[in-house]
Amino acid sequence: MANRKRGFYTVKLGGKNRTLHFSMNFWSNLTEVLEIKLHEIGKIFDDGVSLNMIRAIVYSAILANEQEQGNEIDFNIYQVGAWLDDLDPEQLEGVVTAMTESKILGNDLNVGIKRNVKKSTKASGK
Repeated sequence: MANRKRGFYTVKLGGKNRTLHFSMNFWSNLTEVLEIKLHEIGKIFDDGVSLNMIRAIVYSAILANEQEQGNEIDFNIYQVGAWLDDLDPEQLEGVVTAMTESKILGNDLNVGIKRNVKKSTKASGK
């Protein structure tokens, strides 16, 4: 289940449905977990996505949703890492798509992941 344009994606992990929310809180959590600044996000994706990165993304997104709902946090990053054993490639693709289609501060954000850009529409100034 997904409402990707709003940054939500729900998947069964750890024996129950968990909602990942790619919100401002997600980005705050992710930068804290990875110990980086927001402007450094693009750089870490340039080298590809590591297992540590996948775990951090999923953990930060689940954590953001739980915090926003005022729920007690009954998991940690290592438990989320163990849950990822049950995530199939299609579900992982859904997570990544929800993240890249989410918005931050009202702006599209693709975290440095290149999209298909055909041609600039900016005037050349000539």
